[in-house]
Amino acid sequence: MGLIKIPQSSVDYFKKHQDEIFESGNLSEGPWNEKLADKVKKISGTRTAVCVNSNGSGLVALLLIFKEYYGRKDIMIQSNTMYGVKTIVGTAGYNLVKFIDCRLETLMPSFENFKEAVNSYQGNLKELVIMLSDMGGIINPDIEKISKFCKDKDILLLEDAAHSFGSTLNNKFAGTFGDAGVYSYYSTKAVFAGEGGVAVTNNEKIGNLLKDFIAYDRFKQKMPIGCNIRLSEIQALLVYSVVSNLEEIMSNKLKIAEKYMDACVKSKINFIDQTKNSNIGNHYKFTIISPEKNIVDAFPKIKTTTSKIYDYALGQSKEIPLKHLCLPIWYGLDEKISDKVLSELKN
Repeated sequence: MGLIKIPQSSVDYFKKHQDEIFESGNLSEGPWNEKLADKVKKISGTRTAVCVNSNGSGLVALLLIFKEYYGRKDIMIQSNTMYGVKTIVGTAGYNLVKFIDCRLETLMPSFENFKEAVNSYQGNLKELVIMLSDMGGIINPDIEKISKFCKDKDILLLEDAAHSFGSTLNNKFAGTFGDAGVYSYYSTKAVFAGEGGVAVTNNEKIGNLLKDFIAYDRFKQKMPIGCNIRLSEIQALLVYSVVSNLEEIMSNKLKIAEKYMDACVKSKINFIDQTKNSNIGNHYKFTIISPEKNIVDAFPKIKTTTSKIYDYALGQSKEIPLKHLCLPIWYGLDEKISDKVLSELKN
């Protein structure tokens, strides 16, 4: 299908500074981790940002902190999400009490879906965590309502923002609506650097606990739980180099998305609009949907696709894998590929 390319200016910046790391002899816990954390903190508008080696490890760490220091033991996740999210829940030792149903229009739970799930919960709300995942590059349109409900009921809300770094809702950055959020810079993501993640929070206590969690092997051990999930200096520099070009990456993908949107409108194909109102997505995916019948039956001529958001459902929402397709959209996409997609959309 083609290669996902890092912006050349990011490559040049990385090459310019990589020798500094080798010359310093400091391959871990150095200035590039601090620079990356500061940059993400500034971009996201959060109080604390902590570099971790992956989105998944950051989520596990936060769940363990919620269990140890906030008495949480039960969790709900959405039905349309990666199987790895369920694995993360198991790794952290939580009781998975409910899959929250999702809507085809967003591939995420509505406020009504969320509220119905919480109202069915028979336990103590002060023992509950809700972990929601942004899908395809767009923030859950109902996240503000969900966040307010959680605050009012003393439910902890954890945002899996692996898909949505750079996205905003009402000028508020992804991953900042709940008690904490975690981004991913894995190779396939909208902003990509091979590996790495950053956890963010505006809660000072959670931020300090997370810093202590990843420093678990130090002489001044402060907490009974922890793990080495730190990011190496080389990887921190690479992520920093790419994150510094966030605007360029999003602009490049938006141009591709606008062509797809125009073709979809003309061909009367439903799609998830990441430019609608004040919900601005990073176009990690460009998703077309078929409300009436299976997507392959609805659009048999559309062959140039990439992987679906997910081709399975963990709980309810069984129709979602069958009724959506994703079109190729990444930084540096070969025009021959996008032109082929446009031709198929028009036909």
